[in-house]
Amino acid sequence: MIIALPTKESGEKAFVSENLGRANYFYLYDTKTKEGKSFKNNFLNELHGAGVKTAEFLLKYSTDILITPRIGEKALEILLETDINIYKSTEKIARENINDFLNDNLEKLY
Repeated sequence: MIIALPTKESGEKAFVSENLGRANYFYLYDTKTKEGKSFKNNFLNELHGAGVKTAEFLLKYSTDILITPRIGEKALEILLETDINIYKSTEKIARENINDFLNDNLEKLY
């Protein structure tokens, strides 16, 4: 399973970003390999469509779970048509949010 989070910095110790499409990085964690990888958000400075491009990025990497504090309308519209489940993040770092998800301690948004 692939778990994705928008983060302020690179890595599993980064805090979750308040904005999905305008996050500095995306952290993707694979529960099978127990490895994570950060990706710089190339859509951060887009004038329009950052949320849509972020949704496409998540689909490209076969994301199963998205953990985020909130999600924009356009990105949500796209993701609701997929099998991606969306959970509300806490103010903890990425790794702690992943652990909370795996222990069934996060609120499901969609």
